[in-house]
Amino acid sequence: MRKNVWIITLFVLYLSFAYAESETTKRVKRGVQLFKAGKYEKAYRLLRPCAEAGNPRAQFTVGLLYDMGSIKMMDKSRAVEWYRKAAEQGLADAQYDMGVMFSKGEGIYKDLEEARRWYEKAAAQEHPYALYNLGVVWERGYGVSPDILKARAYYQRAAALGVAKAAYNLGILYLQGKGVGRDMSAAARWFKQAAERGHAGAELHLGWLYQHGRGVDRNETLAKRWYREAAYNGNAKGAWNYGVILEKEGSPEAKYWKARGGKGGSNAGSRPFVINPE
Repeated sequence: MRKNVWIITLFVLYLSFAYAESETTKRVKRGVQLFKAGKYEKAYRLLRPCAEAGNPRAQFTVGLLYDMGSIKMMDKSRAVEWYRKAAEQGLADAQYDMGVMFSKGEGIYKDLEEARRWYEKAAAQEHPYALYNLGVVWERGYGVSPDILKARAYYQRAAALGVAKAAYNLGILYLQGKGVGRDMSAAARWFKQAAERGHAGAELHLGWLYQHGRGVDRNETLAKRWYREAAYNGNAKGAWNYGVILEKEGSPEAKYWKARGGKGGSNAGSRPFVINPE
């Protein structure tokens, strides 16, 4: 008899817990939606109790509210407090943002080694931008001695997860031969990957490679296409080079695009974009 009572009691407790968990999940999901919609105060009121109860996604989003919400709510040090709570529970997004806060010295003292430690925790969970940032750390030597091979490995992992900036940086490494040997074909492959994801700098570089046949077969049509994409993305040098091609074709749009290129600064419109020849 007592055994049956315990079974029933445990079952009731399980149902109560499952219901409470479900309600918390719903509240957090709704709170995140409100945050994304810019309804910060409503999001805060919904999420704060869940955060205090220990839900890591709620804690992270409350951190975001203090970090990136309305000006009235902005408090970088409180953002760090909530990010840390979620990060210590293993939430990769929070671990990444802890790295960002330490790297910038926002809401906490600047510490590049501590930033790297948090990026590494997030990267261990394949957080794409933590991987990218570690690539930057090792390429530029932020708190470490530069190591291009480590940088390349992190960039490759980030690029595989869709980070266009990582693919672009790989293209630059191979273009410049920075620690990996100059390889225009590899540069073109990485620029193409980044360009297909809308990276304006990669579109510009890829246009130049096609225009001059470096690492790819020379192709004026593709050069024009990628310069145009770069121009549409607001890249001044892409606009200038696109205008130059249109000018050769006798297009009346050439003047407009060259003028757009000239708005990018004294070097943007004064000459075509070039890469040092091999």
